[in-house]
Amino acid sequence: MNEAMGEVKRMLKYNIAFICKGDRILMLNRSKAPLLGLWNGVGGKLEPGETPYASVVREIREETGLRLAEEALRFSGIVTWEVDGREAGGMYVFIGEAPPEALAEAPVETEDGILAWKALEWVIHPDNHGVAGHVKHFLPPMLESRDCAEYRCTFQEGKLLNCEVRPLEEVVL
Repeated sequence: MNEAMGEVKRMLKYNIAFICKGDRILMLNRSKAPLLGLWNGVGGKLEPGETPYASVVREIREETGLRLAEEALRFSGIVTWEVDGREAGGMYVFIGEAPPEALAEAPVETEDGILAWKALEWVIHPDNHGVAGHVKHFLPPMLESRDCAEYRCTFQEGKLLNCEVRPLEEVVL
């Protein structure tokens, strides 16, 4: 496991992965709440006793069928959120690199929604309201840098007000 995949001292309940293949990103159009009908990365809840890394590997396998090599997946930081003035949660974010042959038949419908390769420009376009709103704020810097940070998102009445970048707590290996 690379050194950036250590465990953050504060345990969060969720993980998410953005898997890249060239200039495209594997996105899931969710068929279930939360974020029903929106495109997002793949991921889910950590199970009791599961590390963030083990959890994201399991979620990727369950939602996509992909088994990424350990060196093809890196911890990129965390995203936390506040909703209507209350602490509401957070997730570990991982960036992965898929082999060229991965999901060549996509788009494909799965139990969790539709998986498809989307161009990064499409995913982060300011007028794209079909992608989870906070993704366009944290994904570009996470793709461009190996520096980990916390992206603190504040939502009010369902709308993203801001996404503040904060230093990440110490990562324990």
